[in-house]
Amino acid sequence: MTDQIVIRIVAVLIGYLLGNFTTGYFLGKANNVDIQKEGSGGVGMTNTMRTLGKKAGIITFIVDYLKCVVAMFIVYFIFRNHVDYIGIYMIYAGIGTILGHNFPVFLKFKGGKGIACSAGLVSIMFPKIFAIALAIFLIIALTTKYVSLGSIMGSITYGVCVVLFGQMGWLRIDFFPWLSFPDEYLIEIYIVMLLATALAIFQHRSNIVRLINHNENKLSFGSGKKKNVD
Repeated sequence: MTDQIVIRIVAVLIGYLLGNFTTGYFLGKANNVDIQKEGSGGVGMTNTMRTLGKKAGIITFIVDYLKCVVAMFIVYFIFRNHVDYIGIYMIYAGIGTILGHNFPVFLKFKGGKGIACSAGLVSIMFPKIFAIALAIFLIIALTTKYVSLGSIMGSITYGVCVVLFGQMGWLRIDFFPWLSFPDEYLIEIYIVMLLATALAIFQHRSNIVRLINHNENKLSFGSGKKKNVD
């Protein structure tokens, strides 16, 4: 049991280290722009898109997504002999990446909102749920032009669906070795994934206030100038 706890901690640390590579910040530095002093000050896709352009925003999302996927598969290849636990360890690597992205030590713990990293975690560990959460995000973001609202609702969707799917016995996918979750670990999975949802909501707290006050800015998907607050 002690070894399992240590491996969980190691998985979180691996994820946290990779999460500290905040793509938007480094793209800004490459363009002589301190992105933390522009727009909302966020280092995620939306503020990068608004500050540096659509291409930079897309690159930011892709790299932030991939760093979570890479962290999880580093853990997979290191601990793949732990067949019964490998999926749990990968989830911890994913949540570690979200924490590293949201609270990067070299940026004084002021990072992004973790949506791209969350997408990486959910798409690899819960592909069926990812499809549902992505659909919810796209429907809300495209119809309202509020990326923040789409992100919040997508995050709530995957958190709720993990619990519902787990209780219905739909999480397990035997084709992928890391998706064969033993039933005795379901509660732990629920807790970690609901933590991911809570982190997403917490990081959007200023957006939620603006949404309530009807002064949240919208993102224009068809133009190069971006108006949404990341």
